[in-house]
Amino acid sequence: MMPAPTRPTPLRLPRHACVLALSMLAIASAGARAGDTPDLTTLPLEQLMSMEVYSASRFMQKSSRAPSSVTVITAADIRQFGWNTLADVARSVRGMMVSYDRNYSYLGQRGILRPGDFNTRFLLQVDGNRINDAVYDQAPVGAEFPLDLDLVERIEFVPGPGSSIYGSNAIIGVINVITKQPGALAGTRGSLEAGQDGARKAAASVGWRSPQGSEYLLAASAWRSDGRDLYFPEFDTPEQNHGVASGLDDERGQRFFARATHGAATLSLIHANRVKGIPTASYGQSFNDPRPATTDRQTYVNAAWRSDPGALEQLKARLFWGQYDSFGDYVAQDEARTLSHDGSGARWWGIDASVLSTRLAGHTVLAGIDLQRDYRLHQYSFDVAPFYSYLDDRRSGRRAGLYLQDQVALGAAVLLNLGLRYDRNSGSGGVWSPRAALIWDVAAATTVKAIYGAAFRSPNSYEKFYAFPGADGQTGNPGLREERVRSAELALVRQFGENARVSVSAFRTALSNLIAPLEQHEPASVRFENIGRLGARGVEIEYERGTLGGLSLRTSYSAFRVSDALGQPVNAPARLAKLNLSAPLGADGWRAALEGQYAGARHGMSGTAGRYVVVNANLVRARLLRNVELSLGVTNLFDRAYADPASIEHRQGVIAQDGRRLRARLAYAF
Repeated sequence: MMPAPTRPTPLRLPRHACVLALSMLAIASAGARAGDTPDLTTLPLEQLMSMEVYSASRFMQKSSRAPSSVTVITAADIRQFGWNTLADVARSVRGMMVSYDRNYSYLGQRGILRPGDFNTRFLLQVDGNRINDAVYDQAPVGAEFPLDLDLVERIEFVPGPGSSIYGSNAIIGVINVITKQPGALAGTRGSLEAGQDGARKAAASVGWRSPQGSEYLLAASAWRSDGRDLYFPEFDTPEQNHGVASGLDDERGQRFFARATHGAATLSLIHANRVKGIPTASYGQSFNDPRPATTDRQTYVNAAWRSDPGALEQLKARLFWGQYDSFGDYVAQDEARTLSHDGSGARWWGIDASVLSTRLAGHTVLAGIDLQRDYRLHQYSFDVAPFYSYLDDRRSGRRAGLYLQDQVALGAAVLLNLGLRYDRNSGSGGVWSPRAALIWDVAAATTVKAIYGAAFRSPNSYEKFYAFPGADGQTGNPGLREERVRSAELALVRQFGENARVSVSAFRTALSNLIAPLEQHEPASVRFENIGRLGARGVEIEYERGTLGGLSLRTSYSAFRVSDALGQPVNAPARLAKLNLSAPLGADGWRAALEGQYAGARHGMSGTAGRYVVVNANLVRARLLRNVELSLGVTNLFDRAYADPASIEHRQGVIAQDGRRLRARLAYAF
């Protein structure tokens, strides 16, 4: 039974958020006086103010001139805070939410995060290459993300619609992970990590330059975690080990990255494999059976070329190929505990080409074309022994888009960014995606941005064609229509001197034709439907500061109000507050980082996750010995109990998250 609609609550700051916010200000004041020795591993804030970003407009421009409120996370940030996954990084970004169901991590933005959506409303890229797979359109952001963060130069988080230049899935945000150039990792490097619950990892890389000027990089890593025993009260019976899943939270994987550059040409290869145990008995499985696990295997090949970046017309072309195999072993609750194998395989290739012209005075014109051919879209499900096939669906698909964008200088202080894209995909008819943004430097240190955009998401093969008959199964829905979103934002950025700034954004998002899984009663099953509308509006405030002493501070507060077509907003916290602080400790090369995160209560499909405050800490010693770096970290420092809402495939209403966890990392550069 669906909950009755509730009256929206006013946007007021709860006590926990007040405490965290006051702590942020106290730390900022104290840190501004700490230390006089600059730390060269950090990026000065005055450089951050003028940092160029790519992902908002598909060409390099100052972040202050970009038609979006872009957040940039640098390699120094990743190193100082000890983040291991893209989901860890996203938790620190203003307005972003992360849920974890002990198998995959799921991203939300500005109050929109429905359990079970597989991150389909984000477009995830590595060096501009689409990573969302072709069956689920899933953006892998947890341990399944195919790249080690040690190889990352920076990550650009672009909130809001991005379909005007990127097409489908860029509906509530675009994330672009930009890797380091081979020259930045020259020589041989290695690292070892260890943590609680049997966590361990080894990584190595080698980079070199040929006499002809070509640069090469090879990197590989492997990790494993035994996990911990988990208690689920929903299964607390003697026949089900009193609700304890013993040793089923394990995980292991490998990653490989290769990159070669020669002049204007780049060739890269990413390959990753990850296997994760399933402790939650999702999809009606037998509890505490050691066999259930999911596997994600990914490969991406990207060949790119660009012309002289100083020319009036700059040409770019890219040829890419990708594969994503995702499958799981599941154990039924029947007397025989039948083992089933369920999954998908996707293969695709494509090209994109663009031209950027500055020939016309005051205009920066971008035009391009994207083509992708999904030549294998295979979904299957069968019992292993005795063999019985439930699903063997084989299809193909395509994506095609044309886009045009013009950034017009209306005088020295005003920019007008206009973009329009037309897409025709297998999952939808023709779709137009416009964007308009006015960027006005109202004063030397103050910029105002007014942004409007529309975007879409085509229904994917999983939502349309996956069918598993029987009770608690799933039925396909080939008649699904594409999701549409319209968004308006007003942003103000005020800089204070050379080392501090405040950003304020007010936004409104309206999502129509929302695609979501619904339980059907006759027959008993799950089916994806266009359920109507979802709306979100809110305010975000962020403060950033750096000092000559090496302190770096970023803190934000977000307030949302979400209206859901089904009544009670799902997994939508009304408040988020975040703190990221790093500073040098004395003159011995130590640097400390502190991270605080507050999230308000979130209603799930069948349970409510209470509000929480989690604090993480990390210590880095840059030169423990010559060329040796030591990192010591602890997540959930105060061992707070908290949970995330679960989707409908779980019997649990909420999924408990980890308590305090320790880790250590030792890195050596030869």
